[in-house]
Amino acid sequence: MPWPAIDFSKLKEKEVLAKNAGSGIPSLVLVDSTGKVISSSYAGSQYVGPEKVLADLDAIFAGKASARLAAQ
Repeated sequence: MPWPAIDFSKLKEKEVLAKNAGSGIPSLVLVDSTGKVISSSYAGSQYVGPEKVLADLDAIFAGKASARLAAQ
């Protein structure tokens, strides 16, 4: 991957990461520079897939981020 990735097998050691990682692989979480979650492939415990995060990234890069993203 061209972006930082977390070794899933080591997640139990990282409480903050485990909170946002969902229950399995794949898990895609977009965070800002302060660590605030902007988008996730999980909605609570429901897996919604990486397409949601990728669509949110597209919106951010296109300058069309919704109020929902800005509020997160």
